[in-house]
Amino acid sequence: MHSHRNTGLHALRSNTTYSAMRKFPKSFSDILTMKYRWPKKGDRLLRASGDWETAVHFEPHAMSRDAFLWDGYMTAGAALIDEAERRPHDRHGLIYPILFNYRHGLEIAMKWTISMYGRLGEMRLDERDHNLLDLWNKCRTILASVERPGEEEATKAVGQVVKDFHDVDKAATAFRYSTDKNGGTIVLPNHAIDLQNLQEVMEAVNNFFKGADGMLSDILSAVPDYY
Repeated sequence: MHSHRNTGLHALRSNTTYSAMRKFPKSFSDILTMKYRWPKKGDRLLRASGDWETAVHFEPHAMSRDAFLWDGYMTAGAALIDEAERRPHDRHGLIYPILFNYRHGLEIAMKWTISMYGRLGEMRLDERDHNLLDLWNKCRTILASVERPGEEEATKAVGQVVKDFHDVDKAATAFRYSTDKNGGTIVLPNHAIDLQNLQEVMEAVNNFFKGADGMLSDILSAVPDYY
């Protein structure tokens, strides 16, 4: 049962692609001739499509949808950094959705780990919990029950990244709004951010959780008592 879930998760990830949604002018003449879409009668948000080459559908099963959500938010963060490199002047606006996507992808990755493998560390998932440190402590307990020598460095590195996110965005609002519930400006770091480093670090973190998913799935599959 668990190996089937794991296979489906990695199969979904291996086929992930993305492309730029917006169309930008490449020259001054393009600005003059470019067509700008304007709202019109009959516009609907989720219009059905019969083109199976380009259409998308929502996954009806919660577990599979979680896999898409995890991968989708991580992929979106990386894609937006690629877009910021392609159009550098957009980077100051893109940093917020970049970090929001990565933060949410990280939250989903940890919730997946707890939901799927919490039994190994007697941990339970509270879906309402958005506190990254709480989620990481549960993941750490699960991983500690099966951790092998030589894996401590990667685990500590991931823990530090989780803490970095938690310190800057405890309430999961810092990258979505400019002010808090009391109207005060949300304080963010005042130093310049290395986007390439951010992309590489989050790729590593994502690889860590994908690796943990595979390892923990194999462990549960080998222990009949957990079914």
